[in-house]
This record gives sequence, structure tokens and C-alpha cells, in this order.
Amino acid sequence: MSETTLPIGSIPDSALTDPYPFYEQLRAAGRVHRMQTPIGLEAWFVPHYEDARTLLIDPRFSKAVHHSDAGDRKGESSFANNMVSTDPPEHTRLRKLVQKAFTHRRTELLRPRVQEFTDQILDTIEKRGRADLMEDFAFPLPMMVIGELLGLPPEDLADLREKTVFFFLEESYDGSPVERFREKQAGIGEYVRKLIEHKRSTSGDDLIHGLIEARDGENRLSERELVATVMLLIFAGFLTTVNLITNGLHALLVNRDQLALLAARPELIDSAVEEFLRYESSLALIEGHATEDIDVGGTTIPADSLIIVPVHSVNRDPAVFPDPNRLDITRSPNPHLAFSHGLHHCLGAPLARLEAQVAINTVLRRFPDLTLDCAPEDVAWHRDFFSRSLRALPVRLAR
Repeated sequence: MSETTLPIGSIPDSALTDPYPFYEQLRAAGRVHRMQTPIGLEAWFVPHYEDARTLLIDPRFSKAVHHSDAGDRKGESSFANNMVSTDPPEHTRLRKLVQKAFTHRRTELLRPRVQEFTDQILDTIEKRGRADLMEDFAFPLPMMVIGELLGLPPEDLADLREKTVFFFLEESYDGSPVERFREKQAGIGEYVRKLIEHKRSTSGDDLIHGLIEARDGENRLSERELVATVMLLIFAGFLTTVNLITNGLHALLVNRDQLALLAARPELIDSAVEEFLRYESSLALIEGHATEDIDVGGTTIPADSLIIVPVHSVNRDPAVFPDPNRLDITRSPNPHLAFSHGLHHCLGAPLARLEAQVAINTVLRRFPDLTLDCAPEDVAWHRDFFSRSLRALPVRLAR
């Protein structure tokens, strides 16, 4: 089948709150599909795991924004100058410089602080008896951690959180998403530029100081690259981790056998977090563009096409994950693509895992009688094409 005979489908509105039935149908219908996205772009969807994994390491699958109208959507913003939105050799240079600052040692040193922040938040929640684990716990914890990592002033965190949440949780795709994107992005970019300017006049051991000082021979991050990298760290280090923690806790609360197993065997937390990443990934899709024609299963995706790997589809592909719709915290192997694959595998994955491990195990240890404070069917998801995010997670902390 060629691209000229492949019809253009549309994504049903129901898939924005529950993507799994739609992607199950998409996998059954074929290996490649032309679809109209909710923001009006035509894209080629690759819903099968093995095809997606192969595509993500194909040098013709480009992440650079200038290969399509994604560049027009993002304009000349500094946010486009980060390692996620570039290809080698720019990507190689940027990632190497960021790795010099974002070391395993720097991440691991945060573990006691993550535990301290977690206990501090839960001390407050415990007094109430009831809580919204998203608003009261999962939101403040990653913002406190990213604030510590980057050396952000504590008084800035609340405002930065609101700007970041508004940036991502887009409930309507009507009107001009281009203008909304640029407006929200400009405000955060201006904050980051002022922050970097201040950091240059001070000394410190935080990650921003590390990025300012990072060198590789004659190479160092330009001003635009610095701004883009810090913006990326704020976005990637905040809301995706909020969703990992909340989605994981929700998955346990509606799968009580798995909750009981993890509570009894907290040493399973590493594999449990991997299963949460597979089962309810915060990242809904991975975007790229074809620099040349790419054949997938006998279908040609033409050069310059937008390509989407739907993470919620590939992570529940039964060809790779037996009984994929079942939560199994002992699942092994678990080669999910929640952090992408290949050159663009998420650099912040160890920090996200660390936060989720500490947060979820501590909640279960401190509140062994944790239950939903509503009927399971009343837990609502945001209507979102780009991420998987709950509106709230109301719980009772004790019977």
C-alpha cells in the first residue's frame, strides 16, 4: 500500500480521555495510519511497538523542528534550541554538555532531599484525613525537587507551577493553538533568561550554575541553548513526574491486589515504577519528521511528513507485553518506551524514577489503609492529546 491510497482518519474525542480502545483498534487495522490530530495537523501514526522502536533509532526520523510546520508552530523561540528538538551533530554536542552538569552524582544526592520533601508534605496531609493526592502531594513534590536541583528561589515556585501547568493542560483545541503556545512559552522564557542572568553574577552548586560552566573543549552552551535547556528541565522535570506519581498511585488504588503486593513487598518499587510508566505513561506521543521516504511495513511515509509514535499504543502492544491491559508490578522484562528510545532517551529518567520510587513507597508505608474517596468511575482524566493526566485523585488516608 502506498501513501496515495492510505485514507486520512480522525481521532475520536473519547480517545483524548481514554486512548486505549482507540489504539487497540488502530493496531488491529494496520501498521501505519494517516490521521488528523486535534490541532489540525496531518500525521502518520505508527502504533506497533517493534515498528516504533526501529523508527526511533532511524536517522531519517528527525527531531529537529525545522523539518516541518512544527517549526512554524514554535517560531523562533529559544525553546527550540534544546537537545530534544535537535538532531546530531547539534544534539550530540548539547547532550554531552548537559550530561556534564546533570550528573548521576548530582541526581543521587537529591534522594535524601526528596525523602525530606515527601515527609514534609505528607505530615501536612496526614492531619486532614482526606486529600487530593494530585493537588496536595504530586504537584508540590516535583516542583520542590526541580527547584532544589536548579537552585530556583522558593518564592518563585508557586507562580512557575501555574505557568507550567497552564502551558501543558490544554483543554480546548479550538482557536489558535499557535498563538497560545507562543504566549505561554514567552512568559516562561523571559523568567528563565532573568534567572540565568542572576546566576551568572553569583556562585553556587546548582544545575544552572553547572550548565553555565559546562565546557567540552571549546564548546559551551550559547545563551539561547542555556535558556532552552533550563526550560526543558523545568517542563520535563515537573508535570511528567506529577503524572507518573499520580497515575501510579491511581493504578494501585483501582488494582487493589497490586497495591497489597507492593505494600507487603516495598522492594518491588523499582519494577512497579517501570510498570506505571508502561501502563499509564504521562507522555502520550513522540513526534518526529521524515527527512527521506521511510518504509514501514510496506507503506511509504513520504519525506517531510510529521510522524507520531503513540506511546499509549506501543506500551500496550500485546506482541511485546502479554496481557497488556493488566497492571503487573512484577512484569519482566518491561522494555517500555515511556522515556523514548535511542539518542533521545530521556536524560532526566533517573530523577523521575527516583522521585516516584520515594513518593509512592512512602505514601503506602504511611497510609496502609489508603482508599479512593470516590467511586472509581468518578475519577476523571484531562481531555489531552499530548499527555495522560488526572484532574484529581481524592483519597481517604485511613478507614
